[in-house]
Amino acid sequence: MVISEIDDKLAVQGQSVMKGQLKEALDLADQIINLAKTENLTSFIREQEQLIIRIKGLMEQREEKKREKVRAEMESELKKLEKEYNDAFKLEDFEKVAQVIGEAKKLLFQSDHKKYKIKWDNIERKYLDARARKEIVEDITNLIKESSELKKKFLFEDLKLRLTYLMQQVQEKGLNEYKAKLENLRKDIITAEDSYNKTNKNIEELKKKIPAQKENKEFEKAITNCESLIQLAKLIEKSKDVEEYSQVLIQLKEDLQFEELKTSILKLNNEGLGLLKKGEISDSLNIYEKIRNSLKEWV
Repeated sequence: MVISEIDDKLAVQGQSVMKGQLKEALDLADQIINLAKTENLTSFIREQEQLIIRIKGLMEQREEKKREKVRAEMESELKKLEKEYNDAFKLEDFEKVAQVIGEAKKLLFQSDHKKYKIKWDNIERKYLDARARKEIVEDITNLIKESSELKKKFLFEDLKLRLTYLMQQVQEKGLNEYKAKLENLRKDIITAEDSYNKTNKNIEELKKKIPAQKENKEFEKAITNCESLIQLAKLIEKSKDVEEYSQVLIQLKEDLQFEELKTSILKLNNEGLGLLKKGEISDSLNIYEKIRNSLKEWV
C-alpha cells in the first residue's frame, strides 16, 4: 500500500522534474521520505535524499542564472547611465547629472554589488564638488557685478560678509585663479569704507562746530560749515542730515541778515544823531526814513 503510494508520487515527481517544476519535486521528495520512513524503506529514503541534493543544486544554478541576468541587465543600464552622466557633466548640466545619479542609486539600492556602489559614490562626490565649484564661481561673478551698487549704497558689512565666505570657499576648493580678483575687490571695499568713514567723521565734526559758531554769532563761518556738511551728507546719502541742515542753513542766513540789519541800523542811527547835534534836521530825518524802510523790508 505504501509502496504503491510512493510509486504514484514518484511518477508525479518525475513529471515535475521534466517540466522544471523543481519546488514541486522537492515537496514530493519530502512526502516520499515521510512515507518511506513509516515502513523503513531505506532505499527510497536514500534515493530521495540524493535527489533533494541534486534538485537544490539545480535550483541554486537557476537562481544564479537569474542573478547573472539581473546583474548583466543592471551593468548594461549602469553603463548607459554613466555615458549620460559623462555627457551631461561635460556640459555642466548638473540638473541632468543629479537625475542620472538618482536613477543609478535606485538600481543599486537592492544590489549587493559593492564595486558599483563605490564607483557611483565616487561619481556623486565628483558631481557635488563640481557643482559646488560652479556655484562658488557664479557667486564670485555676481558679487563683483553687484559690488559697485552695494558700495554706492554703503552696504559694506554685507559686502565683507559675502567676500569673507567666498575667500574661504576659494581657499578650500583650490580656485586659485579667483584669489587675485577677490583680493582686489577686498581692497576696493576697504578704500570705499575708509572714504565713507572719513566723510561721516567730518560730518560729525561739523555738527559740533555749527552750534558753537551760531552761539558766538559767527554766522558766516556757521553758514560755510553748514553748506559743507550738506554737500558731504549728499555724498554718502544721509538724507536726514541733508534735510535737517538745509533748515539750519535757512535759519543761519536769516540770523546773518538780521545781524547785518542791526549793524546797519545802529550805524544809521549814530549818523542821524550826529546830524541832529549839528542842527541838520532835514538830513537827520532822511537817515531815519532809511531806518524805517529797512525795518519794513525786514518785516
